[in-house]
Amino acid sequence: MPVILGLASSHDASACVYIDGALASAVSQERVTRRKNDGCRLPLEAMEHALAVAGVARQQIDGVALMHSFFPEKYFRRETLAKELEARLVRTRRRMQGGERQLNVNDLLKRIANRGGDIAPWFRRGEFLAGLGLRPDARVCFYDHHATHAMAAAWYSGFDDCAVLTIDGVGELNIFHTTSSWSAGRLERLGHSDSLGASPGEYYEAITAAMGFIPLRHEGKVLGLAAHGDPRTLYKEFQRALRAAPRSNHYGDSFASDFVGRPDAYAAREEYLDALVRAHPREDAAAAAQAVFEDAIEDVARDLLTRTGKRRLAVNGGVFANVKLNQRLAALPELDRLFVFPAMSDTGNSVGAALFMILEGDKPEKAETLRSVYWGGSWDDKTCAKALSASGFVLERLDEEALVARAADAIHAGQVVGWFQGGMEFGPRALGNRSMLARPTDAEINRTLNARLARTEFMPFAPSVLAEHAAEIFDNVEKSSDCLPFMTITCNVKQAWRPRIPAVVHVDGTARPQTVSRAANPLYWNLIEAYRQRSGIPLLLNTSFNVHEEPIVCFPENAVQALAEDRIDCLALGPFWAERRKNHAS
Repeated sequence: MPVILGLASSHDASACVYIDGALASAVSQERVTRRKNDGCRLPLEAMEHALAVAGVARQQIDGVALMHSFFPEKYFRRETLAKELEARLVRTRRRMQGGERQLNVNDLLKRIANRGGDIAPWFRRGEFLAGLGLRPDARVCFYDHHATHAMAAAWYSGFDDCAVLTIDGVGELNIFHTTSSWSAGRLERLGHSDSLGASPGEYYEAITAAMGFIPLRHEGKVLGLAAHGDPRTLYKEFQRALRAAPRSNHYGDSFASDFVGRPDAYAAREEYLDALVRAHPREDAAAAAQAVFEDAIEDVARDLLTRTGKRRLAVNGGVFANVKLNQRLAALPELDRLFVFPAMSDTGNSVGAALFMILEGDKPEKAETLRSVYWGGSWDDKTCAKALSASGFVLERLDEEALVARAADAIHAGQVVGWFQGGMEFGPRALGNRSMLARPTDAEINRTLNARLARTEFMPFAPSVLAEHAAEIFDNVEKSSDCLPFMTITCNVKQAWRPRIPAVVHVDGTARPQTVSRAANPLYWNLIEAYRQRSGIPLLLNTSFNVHEEPIVCFPENAVQALAEDRIDCLALGPFWAERRKNHAS
């Protein structure tokens, strides 16, 4: 029964554990450390959490699957640090955790590219295994950044045959985009793009920064703003910075800009976009930037589908956190089904790396259709009760039926309920286990709840809808069915429903729904059904259980703190129900 540990040490670090080929746990580093976007180092805290959830000791690990990213310098031979690498290391030294300097393995790959790019001779494998307390005979392998993106998307799509598209800011050797074919359990790369100054991910990061937001964190704010502006006046100006490249007879270099080929391509494009955004109303700038972004990627996706003749597409990488882009792709006439890997940022690379190690050399089994991502920790009743009682809140222990009824009544009455149940979700979305819930009928809830959570958002909260009712409320449900359980796509809300659920409908008539099936999450399904029986509305407003600039809650104490700070009105923590009434007798 082989045990494989997957580690991603990039800006969104994570860890996962596979036991005998089955995913037993996966968790992002930020959830455990409580530091937003924690990464650029080995995710030791996430590793401990993932091992605990899986019930695995370090000495049981048979293999460690890694990706090319930031790594403690001490695990590499000093002679690899040539002058040009040392120059970059000066900047990297700022990234220090526990007094350890971090080496960017991508820089090392560039240094040794003319020798095949194999880092194994330079890696101190024995020291690494000993440093982590692992067996000296455990396998250790590094895997390509975009290959891990592609593998996770292809495998968990459940598709027997599909095209695979990955796009992000940048991976190793300046690669930011790959195309692949997935068939009979085999992944074949068809091409890639590495032209400096043409990355769609870096394009969107630059726009996010120019608008005064934090790159790699607030891109969703730009997306929300885009619906409030007119893209036409600035479209051509933004197209200078990103467009699909002229078609050739190969799959590489699919994106272009006016800045490609310049020695300062990245900086020059960033400066151009900054000036462009600052000189115009930001709503119009966001609208034009989003339109150019969608058009370029749609062009590349259509070309891939046409060339391969495939009717299914699996995508991964940070740009596919853009739910409007995903809606655009799902509507393509060349496409029958779309799958977006739910942990589309670098968080998901640990899963892709582990899958590579598992599938190497073996005849792969049929790809796995993803049903849920509740791969993080859950907490026993004793721990939950201790967290509540320590804060002085009155708590009631309820059976499942009574807990659901109490929560449904509170939501129907206009209260905000913190819902902390079962295993924590993997990826950026709260999918009904670490969620704040409210009624979707209150048009003012976006303003009031954002104020309570110290958020400044430009999109409404998301709806969690009973799967069997989704087609009544949203368009294009069938083609989006592989995305909808994970809240990775927007859909048009049907006209008759828009005035009934104003809290979850954007100004452009779309929403970002999560379909909830009884099989995937029976407790959450029961809660939504209970609310439907009271209101006639088969969906709830769902937002992530966190305040602004904090990760989604991980530990029971995090949820109790939200109740203490009046972020929520009530808390369902495991089988316990608590409200803001204090136990003054304690």
